[in-house]
Amino acid sequence: MKIVVYLDILLVTNFIAGYFLLRAAGWLAGAACSAPRALAGAALAAASTLILLAPALPAPLGFSYKLASAALVTLAAFGWHGLRPFLRAGTWFFALNLGLAGLALLGLQWGGMNGVRVHNLTVYANLSPMVLVLSVLAVYLAVRLVLLVFGPPADQEPWQLELRLAGSEIQVQAYYDTGFFLRDPVGGRQTLLVSWPGAERQLSDEVNAFLREYFSGQTPLPPEGLGLRLVPCSGAAGSAVLPGLTAASARLTGQGRTLTAQNVTAVFTAEPLRDGQFQALFGREFLMDETERRSKACT
Repeated sequence: MKIVVYLDILLVTNFIAGYFLLRAAGWLAGAACSAPRALAGAALAAASTLILLAPALPAPLGFSYKLASAALVTLAAFGWHGLRPFLRAGTWFFALNLGLAGLALLGLQWGGMNGVRVHNLTVYANLSPMVLVLSVLAVYLAVRLVLLVFGPPADQEPWQLELRLAGSEIQVQAYYDTGFFLRDPVGGRQTLLVSWPGAERQLSDEVNAFLREYFSGQTPLPPEGLGLRLVPCSGAAGSAVLPGLTAASARLTGQGRTLTAQNVTAVFTAEPLRDGQFQALFGREFLMDETERRSKACT
């Protein structure tokens, strides 16, 4: 029996579903998923459903397509910040899709299962767009209710860090750590800890060359105009002296707030931060106003 697929309805409803499920997955995974990124991921998710129109594919090829399209959607929505954060966000997105599928099948069971077709490992259900959108909103609101009652992942609330260093614009995920006490011992500037492996692809060649030599045990000269600071650091793995470079500006966005600072010391470490979930750490110093920060520095 042939089925008629209306492309406009197919794409629009799957776009709406993808958007809300990606936003919900971001909250559950503690991963940054801004509205523009969620829109990009939703567009890819909607486009991936066009496999319904292709000829029947062998099962291995169809499975590979589904896996690749899911990876692209997750990458578009959340970016690449390491394997574990990527898999965590992708797993939550997959789980929410399963929840949506369960609601849709429940609705079909009430009204009869005659409208279900499977083609290229893609399920097409003869549901009205309104029923599908309401099912998506039910999943979305259920996630919001869980977060309202139990709160978001307390140790994984992400901030988006934009750092301007040596002419490069660096964008990474940052974590507010209440136990972060790293300070610039010379200039007394606001200080960030940045994972070099997490930010390496966005740094300039001269900064990467300097950090590569420094972490290999050499004593290179810093890039001109960046003002090297040697910052002592203690942690669970022991003590070390880390290189700090002057960033022209830093902008932190998260939890409904935007924090900005000029001439910040970006201290680099060769280790991943929090198992690669985040690429930068900052402390309460960034949350203080200028008067409070100066008063603290004097005491």
